[in-house]
Amino acid sequence: MISEARYVIKRAHAERLITAVADLLSASRLALDDLEGISISIGPGSFTGLRIGLAAVKGLVFGRNIPVAGVSTLEVLAHCGRFWNGEIRPLIRAQADEAYTAAFREDGGELVMKQGARLIAMDELETVVAEKTLLIISGFKSYQDYITPKVKEKVSIALPQDSMISGFTVARLGWQRFENNQVDAVENLEPFYLKEFKAKKKIGL
Repeated sequence: MISEARYVIKRAHAERLITAVADLLSASRLALDDLEGISISIGPGSFTGLRIGLAAVKGLVFGRNIPVAGVSTLEVLAHCGRFWNGEIRPLIRAQADEAYTAAFREDGGELVMKQGARLIAMDELETVVAEKTLLIISGFKSYQDYITPKVKEKVSIALPQDSMISGFTVARLGWQRFENNQVDAVENLEPFYLKEFKAKKKIGL
C-alpha cells in the first residue's frame, strides 16, 4: 500500500470527498491518470454515503480509461476478522434496531461468504448466531442490549478500533477483481442498498 487516509466527519461528505482524494494523490505524488483502477465499496450501508461515493467515482473516471470494481461493504468489514477461527459476522447498522449482515469463514487462506447478505432485526441475533462467531459491529452507538446471555455464550465482539472499514481492504479486494477481469461497467454500477431506498425531503424552519 502506498498510502491511506481516514476521516471522521458528520456532514459535508460530498464536498470533502473529492478534496480528500486530491490530497491523497498529491501526497503520493500521483496524478489521477496514473491510476490503474478504482475500487469502491458499494454497500450495504448508509444510503446517502453510498450515493455520494459512487457519484464521486463516476465523476473521477468520466472521460478516462480507468476500470472500476465495486466490492461488498460487508466483505470489507469481515476482513477485519479474517484470522478468526470460526464464523465471522459483520453487522452494519441500517435503521433503528436493524442491521445488514452476512456470514464469512476463512478457508484455505481466503475469506469465503457462507451466507449471503440480508437485513435482520438485532433481536434476531439469538437465532441468527448458531455457532462460535466473531461479531464485527459498525454504526451502532450502543448494542449491548442485543447481546443477551444466550448470544454472549456464542460470540466474541471485535474492538471498535478493529471494526473500521479499511480503504486498503477495499483497494485489495478491487485489485483481486481486476486480476480476474471482473470489471464493472461504471455507467451501470449502482449501490447495493439491500432494503428499499426512500428519499426524505428536508424541511426548512
